Parts: sequence; C-alpha cells; structure tokens
Amino acid sequence: MRIFYYSHDTYGLGHMQRTLAIARQVALDCPEATQLLVTGSPQAHAFELPERLDIIKLPSVGKSATGDYCSRTLRLPFKTLKALRETIILETVRHFKPDIVLVDKAPAGVRGEMLSALAYLKEARPETKRVLGMRDIEDDAEKVCEDWRRQGLYRLMDETYDAILLYGNRSIYDPVEAYRLSPRTENKIISCGYIGRPKTAKPPEAIRRALNMKTDRLILVTAGGGEDGFPLMNTYLRMLSDHLHPEDPGFDSLIVPGPFMAEAERKQLHAYCLKGLPVSVLDFTSDLYSYMNAADLVVSMGGYNSFCEIMSLQKQAIIVPRVKPRIEQLIRAESFSARGLVRMLHPARLNPENLLKEIQMGFEGRGPLPPHAAGLTLNGAIKASRALSDLLKDEKPRVPYHLLSSEKASKPKKRGREIAGFFNKMKGVPAGA
Repeated sequence: MRIFYYSHDTYGLGHMQRTLAIARQVALDCPEATQLLVTGSPQAHAFELPERLDIIKLPSVGKSATGDYCSRTLRLPFKTLKALRETIILETVRHFKPDIVLVDKAPAGVRGEMLSALAYLKEARPETKRVLGMRDIEDDAEKVCEDWRRQGLYRLMDETYDAILLYGNRSIYDPVEAYRLSPRTENKIISCGYIGRPKTAKPPEAIRRALNMKTDRLILVTAGGGEDGFPLMNTYLRMLSDHLHPEDPGFDSLIVPGPFMAEAERKQLHAYCLKGLPVSVLDFTSDLYSYMNAADLVVSMGGYNSFCEIMSLQKQAIIVPRVKPRIEQLIRAESFSARGLVRMLHPARLNPENLLKEIQMGFEGRGPLPPHAAGLTLNGAIKASRALSDLLKDEKPRVPYHLLSSEKASKPKKRGREIAGFFNKMKGVPAGA
C-alpha cells in the first residue's frame, strides 16, 4: 500500500503534526505501507518519522502582513513559486503511483496547487482513492461558505474526493450544518474524532529536574509555531515581572516561543531570564507533549494541535485564541470553554492583571471536565488509519459521476475533455488553504 500525504503548512506546525500522527498510526496498523509526505513546512525534518515514511520538502510559503501568500525564503514571485510547487506535487504523484492520496485541510491546496495532481489521478489513475482530511473548524461559517462557493470547492468535494475524514466530533461542531455541505458530500464523511496524542511521554520528574525548578508547580506557555505568539508571551512575562515576587512567585514557568517567532521578539523574551525570575525559555522542541505532560497548567493559543495535546493530557488550560485573520481559534475556544474543558481569555482582554487572575482561578479550580464527558473523542488517528485501510478493501465498483447524473457512459473522450475543462477552470480560481 502506497499513501501520499499533502500538508501545505504555510502557517504554524499543526497540519504537518496532524498528518504525521495519522502516518504513525498507519505504520503501526500496516507495517508494509510505504508513505510519502509532501509539505512546505520549514520544520519538516524536525520530527521523528515512522519507518517507511519519507518527506519531500516544497519551497516554503508564508503570509504577508496583508494576509496574502508569499515566498517565505526564496526571492521569487508567488506565481512562480506556486508553479514550482504544483509541478513537484504532480510529478511526485505520477511517479509514486499512490493507492491513496490524503490531502489535509485545503481541498485544492494552496491557491489550487493540488488541482493538476487531482486531475491526473481522476483521468490516469481512477483506482487511487482521493481523500480529504477536514479539521473541526475553518472560520466564520458565512465567510467559509462564501469562500468555498467562489473557489469552487463545493463542486470539488462533490465530484473529486472519494471520502472525507472529519478530525472532530459533530456534536462539538458540525461542519455539515455550519458550512452547508451537500448531501452528496455529507455521505462521504467519516467522523474520526479529534487526533489525540499517544499516552507515552518522558517522565515529568525528568523534565522538572532538567528545568532546575525552584517551586513545585510548573506553567507551560506555548503558541504553537509562534509567528504571532509574542503578545501572549510578552504579556505573561510582564505579569511575572510586575505582579509577582521574584523570590517566591508560587510557580515556575517554561516559555516555548516556537520556530517561527521573529528573532527580535525572541531576544526580548530571553532578556527576562536575566532578571532572576524562575522562568526558562526553550526556543523549540519537537517533543512539546512531554513538557506539557510535566506542567500543572498550560497557557496557550487555540490551534487544533494544541487543543488535542491539552485534551489528551487533561490539563488545566487557559486559552488565548487568535482572532485575526480568522476566528477559527476563537470559535473552538468558546465551544470548549462552554463545555468546561478549558478556560478562555479573549485577546482583547489580555493584560498582565487579567492573565494573573485566570491563572489563580485555574490553580484554585476543580480541574477540567474529562473530554469524554463533553462528547469529545480523541482516537482520531486510529479511526483515520482504519478508514484508509477500509477504503482500499472496498472492492465495489465505483459508479462514475456521469452515470449518476444521467449522462451516457459511451463517450469517454468527451467526458475526459469535460473533466479537463473543469480542472482547468478551477486552476484559474484562487483556492484557499
């Protein structure tokens, strides 16, 4: 079995980590599987990989101050960069000859860069299962619906993908209702639950000894990739400096800025370590899960991956969600906090005083509600792996869409031109990530 994964990762680390979690489970369930991950993440090789999985690194894409895509490293116009990435993806699919293609989050890829590969598969390798991985929340529902209509993604999901793996629980947030998916698309959805983390982690005692803690309580402060995490971390350190006694703050702190924080901002955070506060700064770790496991309380932004780790460990957490350019994190934080799973502090209220109050209430509280009590399941990687295996075992002949829509099956050449025309049209439309 050959599986091709696409994870664009233009912002943060969550998409690649979610994909790797599924790939690790596939490696356990199907040791004979050969897996290939194509990603633009600059941290692609920082994580431990399962056996028989390799990575092809695409030139990295970032976002400008206006929210537009741009080249993160190369001095190339985005149009040129996108054409380069699209060619790499297409040629990789042609030569790798996958049995399954799993596209994370973006049905058409960054600005449509997956469309050529999808068109090739539909025409030349119809036996390849084309699968979309959909996370729980995208953005404001009305904005998502508008964007998906404009980009032609509803039709793409209807006509191109064989299955859609939902990495969430519809009882928590239902994208079918929120994003007005068609009955045909809904019938393809396989609800997997959230992509939780394995229970194995380094012993908390070893982590605490390595941090040379001065108290018996630890707070971990994280912002995922860290590109926009400075306001949260700077506020936290101002809270330590201005409102707590440096000799007896009541807890130790570990700040993990993430690999994408600007160097000037990172230096400001490190400067606090010289003030004698019980705080450590760890620029980046591929094993944040172990540090989170050692913490008594977590202060975090609200990305999907961070939530899954917090829920897996059932940690007391204060979430300060991102609200620009998307409100995906805010929607998730509001939904989880309403169910007693986390505490939420809106970034508009983020200041040292309010953050300290939340931390004090977090330590004094009874602890978070167990995820299962709120209807949240965390075995998404297991269910996703099983779903991929079941798709290959399904030997029922697939009914071509043109038969379902009462077209004649006796005109393959015409049908091929129609499909090619559809994808050529799609490629001219900006397809969001």
